[in-house]
Amino acid sequence: MKTLISKYWLVLMALVSVSVFTACSSDDDDAVTPVFPQVQTITGAAGDELDFTFDANMNWSLSSSAIWCKLVQGDNTAFVLNGAAGKQTVKVKLTADEESKEMSVAQLYLTMGGQKISVAEVSRSAAGYELKVYVKTSENEEIDVTKTGLTVGYKNIAGQPIYNKFYVKSNYRFAVTNTPAWVDIEGGFMVGTPNKEAEGGIAFKENAGLSAKYAVTKDDNYTITFTSEDGKAAVTVPVIFDGMTADIMDITYPTSNQWAVWNVSMDGAVYTQNGSSLNNDATNAFTFNKFVPFKLSTLNDAYQLVVFETSDWGLREDMVGAVQLQGEKGDMKLTVASLASGSREFFVYALPQSVYESLGNGTDDMLEEDFTTVKSDYDRYFLMNIVQKEKSNGGAEVQLPLVTGMGMDAECALTESEEYKSYAEGFFSYTGKDVFEAAVWGGYVCIYPQMDGWNPSEGKGSVVIYDGEANPIAVEQMELGQDEKGLYIGFSADGAKYPYFAGFNDANGVCQRVVFITNMGFRSIKK
Repeated sequence: MKTLISKYWLVLMALVSVSVFTACSSDDDDAVTPVFPQVQTITGAAGDELDFTFDANMNWSLSSSAIWCKLVQGDNTAFVLNGAAGKQTVKVKLTADEESKEMSVAQLYLTMGGQKISVAEVSRSAAGYELKVYVKTSENEEIDVTKTGLTVGYKNIAGQPIYNKFYVKSNYRFAVTNTPAWVDIEGGFMVGTPNKEAEGGIAFKENAGLSAKYAVTKDDNYTITFTSEDGKAAVTVPVIFDGMTADIMDITYPTSNQWAVWNVSMDGAVYTQNGSSLNNDATNAFTFNKFVPFKLSTLNDAYQLVVFETSDWGLREDMVGAVQLQGEKGDMKLTVASLASGSREFFVYALPQSVYESLGNGTDDMLEEDFTTVKSDYDRYFLMNIVQKEKSNGGAEVQLPLVTGMGMDAECALTESEEYKSYAEGFFSYTGKDVFEAAVWGGYVCIYPQMDGWNPSEGKGSVVIYDGEANPIAVEQMELGQDEKGLYIGFSADGAKYPYFAGFNDANGVCQRVVFITNMGFRSIKK
């Protein structure tokens, strides 16, 4: 009797313990909303063990719907597995149980927080269907990669895709029916015939939702599917990607000319691409305020900024950090520190980290023997040539404003008209030399004053514009904007029979330059 009571008591206590545990677990799970992974497709043949990787944000249970589809985790093989939150990798074992002459399909169900959802569809090929994917070494040795995965190629220095070769043997007619968007099949498709070697190639496809800067592992669950013509067999092969080649740096420049020379104001606030370049080609003028934008693309966003400063004896690495690159994930802003007096010139490079670390003698390895020029091997890492110099005689060098009409550049030059100069003095109290004139053909006009630090939106300057009748234009009729050329004031000059004229003031309200605009569409006359 005592024995029966004891057994009854032990069973009762066990049930209570389970109930308490279940209640606690339930309470814990209720505090978190289950997040289920996207549905995956797993295909193979009898005898295969395939990886299934998923994330669980709480305690979970994974179950199989078919006797031939077993789950393996460590030494545990079962139809149901349980685990705690985190990233999980479970092997899916396809057995020959209930093998059929047709394709068999099973579901993997994930249970979390009281919800049960299918997270994978497992397909087992019909009996007798065989397919192998492999690569060849330089010794022509075959390496089976059906389970381990195919490596996607990138591109060469010239920007052409590199298709990594692979081979397929099967005893049935097949076609590649599914590839990730970022994987490009050489030739656009791949088919194979029974018992004959088929050759294929895969390369990384740009702008397809995946950045080449980061590697793709087997656990990321990207696959290629080889499907039989009759639909009775399918094999999924993982695809992996090592990331872009370590010595590649893709640079998106702020202008179309990589070799442009940039003038930087003494306070480091205004960046202007002038009309010359390192190879003496003509360039358009562009102005940026506070920084110059660049987009850098290199493996894992790992790069090293290298800056050379000119000196009397050649180039030397700038060790004070006058030039900086700041930003995240390749969207960078280049800035230059202020300079109290004098002048300096920099040559700026962005090297992939692996290239930088390969410099045995430091940055001296980048220079020619005379230390006056950088080796052409590093041209592909060049960012910009910077000139920062002191103002002459207390005033800035004359830099022409930029004027566009209907989106087309207009010629702008210092005026020789004494009448215009008198207007500048009469309306703006300006007696300096910076009086300019430009001709447009009507339409919307933009004036880029090209004045260091001028920015009305920050209270650093202003503008007053008069129409041909000597009436000031209302502020609402003007637009302050910024594009790749810099800050501009825009307004409509349609119907203007007489010149418009604009006075650009500094932060103290003192006019620093005047621009006259004539409308050639109406053969403007001076009034």
